[in-house]
Amino acid sequence: MLVAVIALITLAQIGTVMGIAVFPVIAPRLAAEMGIEPSLVGYQMSLIYGAAMLSSPFLTWMVTRYGACRAIQAGLLLSAVALALAMMGGIIALMIASILLGAAMSVMTPAGAHVLFRFSPPKRRNLVFSIKQTCVPAGWMVMALVAPPVTLLLGWKWALILVIIFALLMTVALQFVRASWDDDRTPQGGNARQQAREGMTLLWRIPELRWLSVASMFMSGVQLCLSSFAVTMLVQDAGYGLVAAGVMLSVAQGAGVTGRIAWGWIADRFGNCLRLLITLSAVMVVCCGAMVLMTAQWPRALTVLLFLAFGASAVGWNGLFLAEVARLSPPGKVSVATSGAMVWNFAGILIGPALFALIYRCNGSYAFTFGLLSVFAVGGLGSLLLTAASARRTASGQ
Repeated sequence: MLVAVIALITLAQIGTVMGIAVFPVIAPRLAAEMGIEPSLVGYQMSLIYGAAMLSSPFLTWMVTRYGACRAIQAGLLLSAVALALAMMGGIIALMIASILLGAAMSVMTPAGAHVLFRFSPPKRRNLVFSIKQTCVPAGWMVMALVAPPVTLLLGWKWALILVIIFALLMTVALQFVRASWDDDRTPQGGNARQQAREGMTLLWRIPELRWLSVASMFMSGVQLCLSSFAVTMLVQDAGYGLVAAGVMLSVAQGAGVTGRIAWGWIADRFGNCLRLLITLSAVMVVCCGAMVLMTAQWPRALTVLLFLAFGASAVGWNGLFLAEVARLSPPGKVSVATSGAMVWNFAGILIGPALFALIYRCNGSYAFTFGLLSVFAVGGLGSLLLTAASARRTASGQ
C-alpha cells in the first residue's frame, strides 16, 4: 500500500515539474525562435513561482473539501491546460501559462504531504518524504535528457506535447485510488481565507518552523538558479552544445534524486534531520563559489564532479525540509503548515532567478553570477543555524 502511494504521488508530481522544467531546458532554442534573450527564462521562473507563492495558502482548502487526490488531479489538469496555452506562442500566452503552472504547483506539495503523512510510519517518514521529493530532480532530469533532442528533431512544441500526455495519463491513473485516499475529506469544510491565515500564524507561533521556512527561501532560490541557468551557462560560457549541456544538468538532477533518497535514509538512521540540512547548505555555499572558476578550458570530469556535488546538495535537501515541517506541525495541521512553509519556499524561487538574471545583465558572465549566488546560499545556512538554536531553546524549556 505504502509503495503504491509513494509511487503514484511521485509520478503525479513529476508531471507538474516537467511542465515547468521544459522551458529552461529548451531556453536557447525557444528564445532564438521568439527573438528574446535566453536569460529572460529567469523571469519566467520567477513568474511561475510567484504565482505559486501567492496561491499556495489559498488553495489548501481543496485538500480539506475535495480530498488530497482530487487536488492533485486538479493540479495535473491545470498543468496540461497551461502547456496547451503556451503552445500558442507569444509572450502573453507564455506569461498566462506560467501563472497557471504556478497555481498547479502550489496545490501539489500540501496535498502530497497530506497523503504521505497519513500512510507513512513515523520511523520511516524522512525517507518516505525524501523519495517523494525525488519528483523535482527526476522531472528536471527527464526534461534535460528528452526535451533538447526532441526540440532539435521535431520542434519545441513537441516537447510540451509529451508532458501534456503524461499529465493526462496520471490524472486518469489517480482516479482508481481516489476513493481510498480521499475518505477523510470534509465536503462542507475548507475555507481559503481561514486556512491561509492559519498557515502563516503557525509559522509565526513556532520559531523552528519559522526559521526553517526562511532557510528554504534561500535554498530554493539557489536550486532554481542552478536548474534554470546551468544549460545556458554551459552553452554560452563553457562552449557546450545544447544536448551536452542538457546531459550535464541531468547529472546534477540525478545526483539530487540519489541524494534525496540517501539523505532521507541517513536522517532516519541517525535521527538528526536538521544537522544534515545544515551540512547540505554548507556544501551549497562552496559549490556556488566554485562555479565562478568554470571556463571553457575546464576538464569535463571536473565539471561532472562539481555538478554532482551541487546537485546532491542544492537539489537534494527538499525531502528533509518537508519531513521536518511535518514533524513540527501540530496534529492534523500538516497540509496547513506545509502550505504556509511553501510560501517562503516559493518566495525564494521568485526572488532567486529574477535576481540572478538582473545581476547577469549587469556583468555578462553566468559563471561570475553563480559565484555571487554564494551570498544567497549563506542566508540559508544562517537561517538553519537559527532553526537549530530555536530547537535547543525549546528542548531546554526556555
